[in-house]
This record gives sequence, structure tokens and C-alpha cells, in this order.
Amino acid sequence: MIYLLFRADSFRESALEELGIAAPGYRIIDEQHNIFIADMKMDREDALEDAKFIYSYFPIYRSSDMEKGDYIGSIYKQMKGLGLDKRARTKLECFDINCREGYSAKDIEVAIGEMMERDGFSIDLKAPEVLAYSVLLNSRCYSGHMMVHDRGNAFLDPFRVYRGKRVSRAEFKIMEAFDAFGLDLPKVAVDIGAAPGGWSLFLAGKGAAVIAVDGAELDSERIRKAGVEIKTLDTLKGAKVIESVRSGAIVHLRCRALEAIEALRGLQADMITDDINAGGIESSMAALEYAEIMGKGATLVMTVKCMRRNVGKYIEEVEGILESRFRIMRWKVLPHNRQEITLFAKKK
Repeated sequence: MIYLLFRADSFRESALEELGIAAPGYRIIDEQHNIFIADMKMDREDALEDAKFIYSYFPIYRSSDMEKGDYIGSIYKQMKGLGLDKRARTKLECFDINCREGYSAKDIEVAIGEMMERDGFSIDLKAPEVLAYSVLLNSRCYSGHMMVHDRGNAFLDPFRVYRGKRVSRAEFKIMEAFDAFGLDLPKVAVDIGAAPGGWSLFLAGKGAAVIAVDGAELDSERIRKAGVEIKTLDTLKGAKVIESVRSGAIVHLRCRALEAIEALRGLQADMITDDINAGGIESSMAALEYAEIMGKGATLVMTVKCMRRNVGKYIEEVEGILESRFRIMRWKVLPHNRQEITLFAKKK
């Protein structure tokens, strides 16, 4: 089976090794930037679904060289060749890596959509049943389709899901983690390494009571503009932190991560988020300390900065530190992670 695979640039070799593409019988057909077309020779998708270093994948059913002088026409010909049900509500998406003919991806989608409507297809951008897509890569067109409910959203381009949202890269990271891991919103969350506040704002904006721990300043002006209350405690001595926590608001403890533990004794957090600007070993040690204020089954979401070449070995080291207190659920490189991989774990 041929697939379109999205991966982070930093983890190319890890992705190839994880999926066995470097082994006999597997091959890369085409590749550029953060995507590649690969013949996986698989009849199951569970390996792709569980992959750490692939953040999105789609089956490819047809491919052909682009016809010179008829760029739009050649894409449409391939779309028609997919054998789509004309009665099914269909959304089209184009992912154009070439960008050589003066068309934007949106231009192509509109043009193809109009041609398909004239031929009797049911085009529906708001409530589609089917996502049909074309990827234009190195003078070839690769096309496929899938039922929307199989993946949970109707987007091919993983960045397009969040396009138009005025948020920071940090907020994209936590949004993607919630989507990728299917996380439930916590009632009480402690955000370690919170500055400048993107993760805390996302959680509080959804109604969680958030304690943000960081010695640096949070972007309090932006947080308040978003309608979220924020209270900063410069000193923990004598401060009744737990009594200050309320739903939909942020309490900022302006201190280093491990300095906040004593002030939080007695708290029962059902989520710890750990985006400390440090290596995975240090982040893991901090997570172990915060396990003291987590209830059984509480969620840990932690980013691990992977600067080493042997990423797999580094992940094993992190798991070895955490396994005494946490059950590892999943690892995933997410689109906005760059050189990070995100961990989802549960308190034992």
C-alpha cells in the first residue's frame, strides 16, 4: 500500500527506522521537506496510527506525471479516476509542494470543485463525508480519498487544521496534544515551565483551574485580553495557593519548578503539563516530583527536547526514569514540536 506520510524534518531517520522503510521490501517513492510518499506493503494501518515519528498519514490510490499546459485538467482527470461516489458529500484539498505554475492550493481546490460540481458531484466543505485530496510533488500528482469519520477531521495539511487561530506556537503544541491523544479537559492542572503562558491560557480558557509554575513572567496582558483571570504570587511563604485556585483562572507561582512543590501539598491535580525548557532527563525528574500531588490516573503531558542522534535510546532513558510512577500511554511528534516529541502518560 502506498501512503503519504507527514513527519518532522528533525526526525527523518527515526521515522524511516520506525516504519521499516529502510528494510528490504519497503521503499520511498518520492520525498521533499516534511513529507514522503512510501510503499509500505502493508494491509494494516495500526503501525502508522501508533507511530511516534509520523504525525499524519493518508492512503494514495493514483499517481501520474503532471501534464504540461493543462495543470488543472490533469489533476481533475486523476480525481475522477478515484471512483468517488457522486452522492457522497465531498471536500477537496490540495497540498502543493511544487508551487511552480502560479496557482495557490486554494486556486486549485476551487477550480477542481467547480469542475466536479458541473459533473454532478456533491461538494460540501462544511459537513463532508469524504475527503478527496491531491498532493503535487516533484512534477507528479498523487491522489487519494478517505471517509472523514475515520480520522476525526477533514484536513490533509496538518497545519491547516489550526490555520487562522491567533495563538502562539506553544498553544498549537498543546492543542495538537489534546487532539492526538484524545485528552479530556482537566478540572485542576499544574503547568510546569509555563512562561509565557500559552499552555496555561489554553487550559484555563477551556474552564480548567490552572496553576502556572515558572520564574519568568507570563504574558498577563494577553491572558487578560482573552478573558482569563490571572493572579501572580511572587512569594510562596505563607501563601494559601490552593485556596486561590478557581475554575477558568490562572494562579502564577513565580518560582522554579521544584520550589512550588511544598506550596502545593494537599492539591489533587488531574493533569500535569511539563514544557520545561530543558532536556528530557531534567523534565522527567520534575514530573516525578509533581507525581506527589497527582491522583491515580491523572494525566501527564510532557515535551521532550531531542537533541541527540539516537532518539530511541533517549526515549528509553526517559521511560526508565518515569516508570516507577507513571504508565506510558503514547509518544508522538506533533506538527509544531520541531525538535521535540510529546509524551502522554498516566499516574499509577
